[in-house]
Amino acid sequence: MKKIGIMGLGIIGGSLALSFKERGYIVVGMNRSREPLEKALKMNIIDETAPLDSPPELDVIFVCTIVSTVPYFIRLVLERTKHTIVTDVASTKLFIIKELEDLPRERLSRFIGGHPMAGSEKTGIDYAKRDLFVNATYFLTPTEYTSETTIATIKDLLEILGANPVFITPEDHDKLVAYISHLPQILSTCLSVVAKSEVNGNIVYSGRGYKDMTRLAHSSFSVWRDILYTNKNNVVEAIEKYIQLLEKVRTYIDNWEEKTIEDIFTFANE
Repeated sequence: MKKIGIMGLGIIGGSLALSFKERGYIVVGMNRSREPLEKALKMNIIDETAPLDSPPELDVIFVCTIVSTVPYFIRLVLERTKHTIVTDVASTKLFIIKELEDLPRERLSRFIGGHPMAGSEKTGIDYAKRDLFVNATYFLTPTEYTSETTIATIKDLLEILGANPVFITPEDHDKLVAYISHLPQILSTCLSVVAKSEVNGNIVYSGRGYKDMTRLAHSSFSVWRDILYTNKNNVVEAIEKYIQLLEKVRTYIDNWEEKTIEDIFTFANE
């Protein structure tokens, strides 16, 4: 295997490109706008470019575009190539599977969903990191049509990057990340809004705890729009469960039920 294609040169796509290039792969970059491609070439992150809407025959292509466009580009790769294996890095998986379910089994055999639990509140190729995936959990969501060759190929590539592949169904993946990724984003954003609304300019006196908890609040809505929309049922469920506990904690504090509050702290620390 020699040639890896990257569709979408943001922080994840850029980091994949940089990581593979440093390991000796020829990396082909594809992006809607020209500027990230020119930056990637100048930064020696990619070796060459190709049209985003006309993907070439490569060994593997990673689709790293926003969630709503991922199914389109996966379909494009599978229809325009004969042997290329394609995967993605989107934060939701079931939406993608449903959008592709009309494709022939032979084409779907060359696709496996993926989602690295790595990234940043920052966006853009300028923030690409060569070690972004080292020791990171990297979810893989094969379907009943995904071939063993496809599974083995992507698993091996991720391990070469230092990532830890974890296999999970698309349904289980979406529910899990609603709690460990999507809910934290909502909580961070809402905490920032409430605090800024109540203390105004005095937010400058906040300590590390507040800054740590609101780091995600700097994330771009353009990134999170599709994530929340395509996983809204699971996200709403997670928010409801959080609200239920928060309302209980409010009551425990108001009535000063110290032992109950301590038990919650203890459980959180386990």
